[in-house]
Amino acid sequence: MNEPIAAVIVGLLLSVAAGVRIMLPLLAVNLLAFYRVIILPENMQWLGSEPTLIVLAVAAVTETVVHFIPAAGTGLKAMATPLAFVAGTLLMAVPLADKNPLYQWTLAAIVGGGVATLTHLGVTGLRTMTEPANFASLGIFGIAWNIGEFLISILIMLLSALCVVAGWIVGLVVLFALFTFVLIGVVKAVKRWSRPQPVASQI
Repeated sequence: MNEPIAAVIVGLLLSVAAGVRIMLPLLAVNLLAFYRVIILPENMQWLGSEPTLIVLAVAAVTETVVHFIPAAGTGLKAMATPLAFVAGTLLMAVPLADKNPLYQWTLAAIVGGGVATLTHLGVTGLRTMTEPANFASLGIFGIAWNIGEFLISILIMLLSALCVVAGWIVGLVVLFALFTFVLIGVVKAVKRWSRPQPVASQI
């Protein structure tokens, strides 16, 4: 992308999407490159190849299925944190393709990898906090949560595409809205869990 600000914002949105679901954004970029919708830099052509498409498709399906297993899904999500960093780095590097490689990969690792990792840890933490509700609902809450993760990741990817079409100002507004939404959620969660638990009266 020619506009530096737009490139960074698109990379950030893709990194956030990878923090929610690691393989979906990578698969989306792979499909776009495979069908020549986007052009990847020469040092990333492998990301749009057919073997990569097969690997990412299998990984995306596996990730989706595993997330529906309550305890295993949360544990494996925590173990996959390094993969979130790698995914965020790669996804941030894509829109920075026309930049100096040192600038491209340094920014990709620090910003893209960092954002994806933090988002992934946040989502994993929230999943852990909701485990009691999932068990109490016999897994129904977990199914709804997993569908929500899937849809949110896709929505963020669509917003990144909107940023490409409409410009960086739209992307900046989207990022601000996402940050505000997450901040409100974190504040509510902290307030909820910091409330003193009622002590049972002794007779």
